[in-house]
Amino acid sequence: MKKTVFISSTFKDLKNHRRKIWELLEGYDVNIRGMESFGARKDTPLTTSLSEVEQSDIYIGIIAYRLGKIDEASGKSITQREYERASELEREILVYMIDEKDSLVSYQNIDFGKKREKLNAFKSILKERHTVDFFVNEDDLEEKIRRKFDEILTPKEAARELGIDEYKKSKELVDKFSLLPKNYSGQEAKLKIDFVDKPFPASKLLCTNFNLEFGKTIGIKIKIKEPQLATDTFEYSFMDEDKLNVYFSLEKQNDIEIYGKLQFSENNVDKVEANFVRKEYRVGWFGHMNISTLTLGETKVIEADGITIIKLSKILN
Repeated sequence: MKKTVFISSTFKDLKNHRRKIWELLEGYDVNIRGMESFGARKDTPLTTSLSEVEQSDIYIGIIAYRLGKIDEASGKSITQREYERASELEREILVYMIDEKDSLVSYQNIDFGKKREKLNAFKSILKERHTVDFFVNEDDLEEKIRRKFDEILTPKEAARELGIDEYKKSKELVDKFSLLPKNYSGQEAKLKIDFVDKPFPASKLLCTNFNLEFGKTIGIKIKIKEPQLATDTFEYSFMDEDKLNVYFSLEKQNDIEIYGKLQFSENNVDKVEANFVRKEYRVGWFGHMNISTLTLGETKVIEADGITIIKLSKILN
């Protein structure tokens, strides 16, 4: 199953470094996360960054001479907060630090004063906790990350040559997710599905729980055909507006292949469909009766403790 890599660093001084790493990682069988792909969101930059870290497997920290934007609540940089979240979640952490002896850096890309003191304190923590690798420029950094990722990841071409069974790996992931959803939430699986019924607007409560944009997210009931799963772990798939046109072109087809993110909320959401029109109901006397016993053939509903969904990442058909 694809791993997800999060790139953490300041931006202005390391823009070219980030670009080279992003292009490098596109050659591996991974999902890539970083500020370049965040887009416009209603959440704060810190909330967005931490959410993306939580959905990643590997954290790459690139540290140079700038502290970056400060989180006022903690007094720490967003880069440090991202690192701390990855550390709390026991993600695989790779740290690359500028070589202060041999690197050539523009004066405008160096912080001084209190910011420099905070940055040095952060660097000391990283050096104490991790075996840090050092780089002198973007080309040097790219080569060192390439060597590391050749050890731990599979290049895309090699994955195709090996004939990796993605459905088998997806089943293994879903089975693990069913037992420990919080540990595997955000990972991506390849699925073959049928769309069931008609699409509907996602409810405000569901969007809040899954960090989706209310009024711009639709849901649809699905049936998973591949891989063969023991239980109906996922009843619904949700998608952003940019997937809507593709959906309408495929809604009457069967055996649709997708990549979908497995997502979990520890808050149960009974109402997944939004209602934008006010309605009135007349409730009669029988509507207030409390029947404590069940008659033969009557169905008893056991409430769920949380909820799992598929967020559609890509339609492959």
